This record gives sequence, C-alpha cells and structure tokens, in this order.
Amino acid sequence: MKLTRMFRDLGPAWVISAVACGPATLASVSLSGSSFGYAFLWVVLLSAVFGATAQYLAAKTGVIFEKGIISLVTERFGKTVGFLLTIDALAATWLAAIVLMKALVGVTSYLTGIATPWWGVVYAIAFSFLLIRGGYPLFETICKLLVIGILLCFLATLFVVPIDWLAAAKGIIPSLPGGAKGAVMMAGIMGGAVHITIISMHSYTVQERNWKIRDFPIMRIDVISSMLIAFGLYSVVIFLVSAATLHAHGIHAKGALGVAKSLKPLLGPYASVAFFSGLWGATVSTIMPTFQAGAYFIGDFFHFPLKPEDNRFKAAILAGVLLSLIGPFLKGAFFPLLIVMLALGLCGTPFVLILLLMLLNTRRVSMLGMKNRWISALGAITTAISLFLAVRFIASLLGRLK
Repeated sequence: MKLTRMFRDLGPAWVISAVACGPATLASVSLSGSSFGYAFLWVVLLSAVFGATAQYLAAKTGVIFEKGIISLVTERFGKTVGFLLTIDALAATWLAAIVLMKALVGVTSYLTGIATPWWGVVYAIAFSFLLIRGGYPLFETICKLLVIGILLCFLATLFVVPIDWLAAAKGIIPSLPGGAKGAVMMAGIMGGAVHITIISMHSYTVQERNWKIRDFPIMRIDVISSMLIAFGLYSVVIFLVSAATLHAHGIHAKGALGVAKSLKPLLGPYASVAFFSGLWGATVSTIMPTFQAGAYFIGDFFHFPLKPEDNRFKAAILAGVLLSLIGPFLKGAFFPLLIVMLALGLCGTPFVLILLLMLLNTRRVSMLGMKNRWISALGAITTAISLFLAVRFIASLLGRLK
C-alpha cells in the first residue's frame, strides 16, 4: 500500500525527466556515439548524476522558500540579478522552442512525405489550443508511449549487437578527444540534463504539487528515480547502441536518418519509421512543457498568476509558440542544431547553479536545521565541470579549438 502511494505521489521531477529525454538528448548521445565510439561514456554518465544533482537543488530551493526561482532571486539578490536570470532562462527556453519546432516539422515531413515549413503553423495552432485549454493528457500520454517504445527498441537492440565492453570501460575514464567537434558534443550531452530551462522549471513544478519540507523523502525518490535512473538509462542505452552499431562499422552519422540505421539489426526495413515515430513523440512531449516554462519565467518576473486561466499567462504561452515558428525556416539539418541548442543552454546554466547554491547556504536554511554539505559539494562539482565544458564549447565557436 505504501509503495502504491509512493508511486502516486511522484511527479514533478518526472515532468522534467520527460523534457530531458527529448530529441536533443537523443541527438547528442547518438551522434557522439557514432562519431567517437565509447570515448564520451564518462560525459553521458556524469550528465545523469549532475542532472539529478541540479534538479535536487532546484526542488529543494522551491520547497524551502515556497517560491519560484526568479521571484526568489529578485527578492534575495535584487532586481538586476533577477532580470539577468529571467533573460538567461527565457533566451535558452525560447531558443529551445525554435529548434524543437524545426525538428518537429522535419520529422513530420519525413513521416508524411510532405516537406513544408508550414507544418509549423498547424502545430502552433494545436499547441496553443491544448496548452491554454489544458486538454492534452491523452495526447501527451500517446507521445510518452512513443518515447518509451523507441527506448525499448534501443534496449532490445543492445542485446542483439555486440558491445565492446573493454572499450566501453575505457570510455568511463575522462578524456577530451575530437577537438572542436568533441567540445560541441560534450557540451551538448551535458546540456541535455544540466540545462537552465529544466533546472529553473523544477522550482515551479514542486510549487504546483504544493510540496513542503515534510515531503523531502518523496522528493529525493522523485529526483533519483526520474533523472538518475530513467534519464540515465535513456542516455546510456542510446549511446551504447550507437557506438556499437554505427561507429564500430565505420558509420559516422550526421543526421537523424543516419542514426535510424542503429536500429536496423533489430527492426530491419522498419527501423527508420520506428525511429522517426519515437522522435516525433519525444519532440512533442518536450516542446509543450518548454512553452509552459517560458510562461512561468515571464509570469514570475511580472508577478501575475502562473495559471492558464490568467490572460497574461496565456499571452506568455502564445508568445513562445509564435516565436517558435521561426524554426522551420532556419537553414540546416535539425539534428545537429539540437546539439548546439543544448550546448548554448549549458552556457547559461552555471549562473543559475551558483544562485541555487547561494540560496541553500543562507542563514534561513541553516536555522531550519537543513544539512547541505554533501549536496553543496556535489553542486559545486556540477557547476565547475559544466562551466569547463561550456567554456570549451565557446572556445570551439571562436576557433580556439581545432
């Protein structure tokens, strides 16, 4: 009975995990496995550990202070810092929405055989209606089932193809191969889990669940089960399959069609359709919470209710939806753009991590008897390594890495 109640109470971090297990993470881990074999396994593993750490910091802050991250930072550190955080979070979030819409249109064009950027308008109308009316639980469930389906396909393939476990073990040892391309891949992998959008968003999802300090035990289980275990499994399985089926045979995939070949040992001629169907579900289930996240940040900054019933909240959602329509008209393949989007999001993440660590080590928290030594230490490591990978990514953009 207690186990049933525990599963019923889980939720906020699983919303975040659903966003993290999206097309961008799929792109980053699969293309890195295809290009560099098992060399970046250490980054994939750390992304799950650091992702769970970051989400725990955000959830704990939201529960203790009972406020969203932007209003809390504004109150504690001043309007300037609050404004900078809002711009940082909103820029990363809307950039993600733009690239995700491009990906969604690209996947739809492949599945239907009708290649046109105007699919974006169809989706914009549908998303606006679903998000404002709140009538998408069944639709969202279908999308998540498709994501689970594609994960099961990769998991089954893992038992069909030979994994070079010795090479995989060597991939656990940190290394920095690949120059500029490797730097982009590593930043993209880490950005899938340690991203300012999902970190900031989590401080609002725990508010919606109305969790209190007494709910810390279930909050820990929520974060560990979703980000460390579920997201970790998703990332590691796809990475290993891509390394074993593509890189091991000299195939360096450059896009979604190339990665779809990794499922051929299991699905044969149906690999591409199955892959793109799962990719479609992953994209839809990621882009809708992204629109909501942008509305959370705007609403919290301007102090209006974070509810779909409020017209200003509706307007904030619509602003993100309309802005995303830029995506389908961008040049280039969507798969590599997804990785760059994650890497850019990682660049804005150390700022929010530092703010969370400062908030959790204030006098108020210590007076509540909260012990933050281990999570603060792990948070500091997460911040340092994320900053290091972000700096390498920026250096690659500036031509400092070859």
